[in-house]
Amino acid sequence: MRKTFAAAAAALATLILAPLPLAAQGVKGGQGQAPALTADGACSAEQRTTIRRAFGDARQMTNASIASLTLEPEAIRPHLARFFGSNPAGAIAKNFRAISQGLDEREGRIAYECNRASACRGATFAYVRWGGNAREVMGFCPTFFSAGRTGQDSQGGIVIHEMSHLALGARDHAYQPRGAEALAKDDPAAAQMNADSYEYFAEFLPR
Repeated sequence: MRKTFAAAAAALATLILAPLPLAAQGVKGGQGQAPALTADGACSAEQRTTIRRAFGDARQMTNASIASLTLEPEAIRPHLARFFGSNPAGAIAKNFRAISQGLDEREGRIAYECNRASACRGATFAYVRWGGNAREVMGFCPTFFSAGRTGQDSQGGIVIHEMSHLALGARDHAYQPRGAEALAKDDPAAAQMNADSYEYFAEFLPR
């Protein structure tokens, strides 16, 4: 699965098959830019520092989401309905806890790739892949490294999106806020397993 959208006024989402055989992939795309790609996908020390910082941001965002869902479910209800429709707060909080656990337990054992030419095609922020011996891979592309730390498609939010694939088995049923909002209304069951829904719930969480 690959997430892309055109640099037009209205973003377009397209699902295509993952390019790697025998691999499940969740890919989040962003606005295109001139990439500095490599053949082996090796990460520099600076890139690894950025990734670790993004994991820290993702933890904070996930914990804030859990707190809102568990401590103030009535106050958060409109925001919950925006991205998850009729799903109860408890069910979404449970899934955020799984994402939080994934952030804690998987960060040290995931194999990281940075700017890998064969995976960072088109407009792509990041991706996950299950490789040989069930090893989990999380890859980051130039658009991830140029993303901000706050707002829509932040580095921490992108990590939440990718971790939802690993920790929940979430899919890419709909992309971008408008797509996630439409999915919440039309198919709450699919919204509960949609990666962008978790990212945007956390990124747009009322403060």
